[in-house]
Amino acid sequence: MVAALVALRAAAPSRADTGPPRARVRIELTRGPGTERCPDGRFLRAAIARRMGFDPFDAEAPLLMEASIEGDRGELIASIYLRDRRGVVLWTDGHRTRGDCKTLVSTAALLIAVQLDDMGELPPPQPAPAPQNERATQAEAPCSPEHPCAGRPAPPPNEAPRSPPPPSKAPPARERPPLRAPPPGSAGQAAAERFHWTVGAGAAMALGLTPGVAVGPTLSVAGRWPAWSVALEARGLSSLSTNVDDVRVATSAFTANAALCLHRHALFACGVGELGVLRAVPEAPRLARTVLTLRAGLGARAGVRWPISEGLSGYGTAEPVWRTVDASLLRRRGIAGTDRAAWSAPALGVAFGIGLQLNL
Repeated sequence: MVAALVALRAAAPSRADTGPPRARVRIELTRGPGTERCPDGRFLRAAIARRMGFDPFDAEAPLLMEASIEGDRGELIASIYLRDRRGVVLWTDGHRTRGDCKTLVSTAALLIAVQLDDMGELPPPQPAPAPQNERATQAEAPCSPEHPCAGRPAPPPNEAPRSPPPPSKAPPARERPPLRAPPPGSAGQAAAERFHWTVGAGAAMALGLTPGVAVGPTLSVAGRWPAWSVALEARGLSSLSTNVDDVRVATSAFTANAALCLHRHALFACGVGELGVLRAVPEAPRLARTVLTLRAGLGARAGVRWPISEGLSGYGTAEPVWRTVDASLLRRRGIAGTDRAAWSAPALGVAFGIGLQLNL
């Protein structure tokens, strides 16, 4: 029995392991300015081959898988496009990160491998029918008793000539399903910038807002677009100077700012509007009051932002502000005397800030 089973197994035809169809593409990687230290195309091909189990690269393939690495405001962006011979985009995807470039290229390799696996699962296109010879052939006369065909007997006189059978129609070629395009809002649009919210906290130092130098905390919330942002800020400042015209006085200010900023890489510039109040508490009644507690001003801001991690960054700012409405501190001269100004705010003030900003 064992000998019979061995003989049957040897006589059975062996089946070739054809395996699933494999997609073949040309692969190119482009590194933009500032990303020259990122892994090159050989690293990308090796990562794709490791995930797929074979190297899908083929220099003669009709499809081109094009990947690019760019830097933008402390972030790294990978954009991926699949093009045909005419350059038409058949599929696109992408990824962005604040981490290292090697991780970004590995993620791009994973996205490409998944897409090539999906392409390999599509049924291969059926071969198109061979083009028929369109040369006009001269019609041959049917066989008859008067004109017999060579090698064939002539039909009887009373039998009509048979018409040739109609040509058989080739089955229509099966069309290959089109490549699937990514839906709107998917990871394929990750290379494009999106709107997001940011919150910030920091410290500020101001000159001209109160007598002497004033310092205090700053809180902000902003809506950020690709190239510009709108921010609302609250700032509380306390003067480090306690003497005004030989009288001890505690001076503090609270301001609310609105800023419209334009961003370019790590730098930004803003237009600022300021509205606030000034509060003075003297130790002696000789310093009676403030003429006007309301403050308002318009100014400009210049700043720089540097990334710390993927969602956290630091910033530094400097801004001059022109006071349109300001306050003064008056000192009494007695019942019969006229109050005189003990301190008046200058028309131009300057503020400096530093802090952290979190992307939501």
